[in-house]
Amino acid sequence: MIIRMEAWPALMTRETAAAYIDGSLRDIDELRHQKMITPVGDSKRIKFRKTDIDDWIEGLRERGSK
Repeated sequence: MIIRMEAWPALMTRETAAAYIDGSLRDIDELRHQKMITPVGDSKRIKFRKTDIDDWIEGLRERGSK
C-alpha cells in the first residue's frame, strides 16, 4: 500500500504512522512496546502523535556513526 500525503496529520493511525516512517505495522508496534511512542486518543482506534514520531526520528543515529 502506498500512501502519499501533502501534509501529514498531527495524529496518525498505526497504518499512517508506518507509512510515515516507511516501515511496517510491526515497526510501529515495536516502537510502542519500547515506549518510544505512546498511543493517545479517546476513540476506538489508537493514534500516535506526529511529534512523538518526529522526536524518535531525530534521535536516530546516522549509519556508521557511534
